[in-house]
Amino acid sequence: MEILKRGLMLLMVFIVLQRGEGQLSENFYRNTCPNLEFIVRQEVSIKFSQTFVTIPATLRLFFHDCFVEGCDASVMISSPNGDAEKDSADNLSLAGDGFDTVIKAKQAVERQCPGIVSCADILALAARDVVVLAGGPSWEVELGRRDGLRSQASRVAGNLPEPGFNLAQLNTIFARNNLTQFDMISLSGAHTVGFSHCNRFANRLYSFSSSSPVDPTLDSNYAQQLMQACPRNVDPSIAINMDPETPRSFDNVYYQNLVSGKGLFTSDQVLFSDQASQPTVNDFARNPGNFNGAFITAMRKLGRVGVKTGNEGQIRIDCTSISNMPLPQKRICVWERGLNVDLTLSLPPSLGCDASVIIASPNGDAEKDASDNLSLAGDGFDTVIKAKKAVEAKCPKVVSCADILAIAARDVVVLAGGPSFEVELGRRDGLISKASRVAGNLPGPNFNLSQLNLMFGKHNLTQTDMIALSGAHTVGFSHCSRFANRLYSFSPSSPVDPDLDPVYAQQLKQDCPQSVDPRIAINMDPQTPRTFDNKYFKNLVAKKGLFTSDEVLFTNPTSKPTVVRFSKKQNVFKEAFVTAMRKLGRVGVKTGRAGEIRVDCTAFNS
Repeated sequence: MEILKRGLMLLMVFIVLQRGEGQLSENFYRNTCPNLEFIVRQEVSIKFSQTFVTIPATLRLFFHDCFVEGCDASVMISSPNGDAEKDSADNLSLAGDGFDTVIKAKQAVERQCPGIVSCADILALAARDVVVLAGGPSWEVELGRRDGLRSQASRVAGNLPEPGFNLAQLNTIFARNNLTQFDMISLSGAHTVGFSHCNRFANRLYSFSSSSPVDPTLDSNYAQQLMQACPRNVDPSIAINMDPETPRSFDNVYYQNLVSGKGLFTSDQVLFSDQASQPTVNDFARNPGNFNGAFITAMRKLGRVGVKTGNEGQIRIDCTSISNMPLPQKRICVWERGLNVDLTLSLPPSLGCDASVIIASPNGDAEKDASDNLSLAGDGFDTVIKAKKAVEAKCPKVVSCADILAIAARDVVVLAGGPSFEVELGRRDGLISKASRVAGNLPGPNFNLSQLNLMFGKHNLTQTDMIALSGAHTVGFSHCSRFANRLYSFSPSSPVDPDLDPVYAQQLKQDCPQSVDPRIAINMDPQTPRTFDNKYFKNLVAKKGLFTSDEVLFTNPTSKPTVVRFSKKQNVFKEAFVTAMRKLGRVGVKTGRAGEIRVDCTAFNS
């Protein structure tokens, strides 16, 4: 079977330094954890369904983190001695639901992308997601932060804005973080979904000045409401909404409240009472679009504050604890290019996963020279060869070509938007590569279900494994000759295979007329050919399977339920695909003297 005959696009596997110099990128985890944003969003949504406090708590946690030590998740650290950043007096009011949101999101991310994503980046994503859940604007979050290596309560004092600050004090503390007055006013709008304990503003109600116990900038009716909610000597655990009008919606009502004298903190109301900031407040009060745009800009700027890279930080496994084991400063990465990679290279014909298919023979009698392998795209070989050269430059005679091929097969799936998975390693390269051993060991495009099951069964792969692996055709391509019989000579009574959708059959005839140039190839998946998804199975249900061996998975009642399930539930397909790929990678593994570590993937060691 020509699994992934188009594959995805790699420049090569090469060694690079972890991103440094404070550079962030919206696509930082595109290759290493492509489902990151979905995972975090899902966990944040679950937490939000349990309590609305998730929204203000997570957003405030992000602010407090970035203003002390930078955006490095140092605020998440727990200390048995009570001397971590979160233990400072200014942070004791941070709601536990904010911490819990990030911790649960990190745990979910670790299950799919272990040791890859920082807690700092997860917090930044969660801060964006809670704004969206409250009806606020969305934006692209820049990523690539590393988690901080220091968290001390003593470093918090004087680095967070206080509720009694005037405009000059606010501007000064925000300016330390490269945030302008305009940014500060925009970020203050987050109070539209916040809450506060009574002691944070009690002075405005009972002891503002000797001549006026109540702050005269407070609306009198609002002051009376606050007194009722927060009488003297009130329980310190009592908290009230920052926005008395729409406390569960992220909107511009916060600014309308300031115009009406209903800012809860002095540091809120001063934004309107001070002539230098009043015009911005008026603008945001009248124009929600202007506020949303300014908030996005300010949040992106805030997210760049004090970013850690390289030795300055780490990727914590547990957000509450600084990891003891340092991560390597170099890693193998995959980069994209507009060339084809063929996952079929990883399928074991007869000799197992040993990179025997990459061997080149001057006599034209190696495995790759077999007729069944002549259609393998050259870019697949080139990818592994270049990756091997890069690895050899750093780790000579250590890593087998077979292991590099297994890693590359996983990485091209990830690049196409498919699932990531841990690749089991330790294979050695095979010592035999003969064209004569290929025939009869690869599934053909006209196989029926029994033939498919029999061939996959030889490698301890079940029918479910076979169907899941067939899903790789969602990004494959094929030459017309491989399915021409379904268009022009299926049977004496029906030249066109009746299991083909007639409209699809006509499209195929246009692309592949009789006597077409044999070099012409078309996509296996006519819907989303560049995306690794479950459209392949939806195509089968719609009678748009390109090979007989594809469509039979739906037409045969034995395999049909699995196809239908995969077509309806993409996650179920992806989980099955991961399981099958890991099983496939164990087929015919060589160890010890049964194999070697080739220096050149195309030639046996001399």
